[in-house]
Amino acid sequence: MKGRARRALDFFRRSAVFCRDHWGRILTGAGLLLVFFGNGGFRSLARNWLELRRLDSEIVALEREERLLESKLKTLRAGDGPIERLVRRELGYIKKGEIEYRFPPPEKK
Repeated sequence: MKGRARRALDFFRRSAVFCRDHWGRILTGAGLLLVFFGNGGFRSLARNWLELRRLDSEIVALEREERLLESKLKTLRAGDGPIERLVRRELGYIKKGEIEYRFPPPEKK
């Protein structure tokens, strides 16, 4: 038991000397930890930064979709041909006097 007590006492003495020599750094580090993690400001800043990144990527995707839709609209406004093709394909319209042939999809084996 004497050896264990001596080691504990030695540890506390070395800790006291370390604290005495580096008290400024310890206090500064504790203060910084308190400022960054002691209130919700830093966590809120990090959360807002992550949301900003997510919204930026969403904006890029929406701008890409907007360009695609604008090019489709431009094609549709160019004349009746694209509109007719689109209406026939999407809505299944046919012209007067035309006969529509429908074939069943091929069977899977």
